[in-house]
Amino acid sequence: MDRANPVYVPRNHLVEEALAAAQDGDLAPTERLLEALAAPYDERPGLERFAEPSPDGLEGYRTFCGT
Repeated sequence: MDRANPVYVPRNHLVEEALAAAQDGDLAPTERLLEALAAPYDERPGLERFAEPSPDGLEGYRTFCGT
């Protein structure tokens, strides 16, 4: 099952956090997120935050593609 499910998932709150920081000129959160997603099936130290489930209250968060 580990080979079928990635350790790191681009959760909405992490993506939005990275986008907000980038708009303020700070690309570090985006670079860190991309580092985790570059090899999503390989667990690596220091990237635990990107493997955690969404925080309480965000489970029902919905997005849509309006394009």
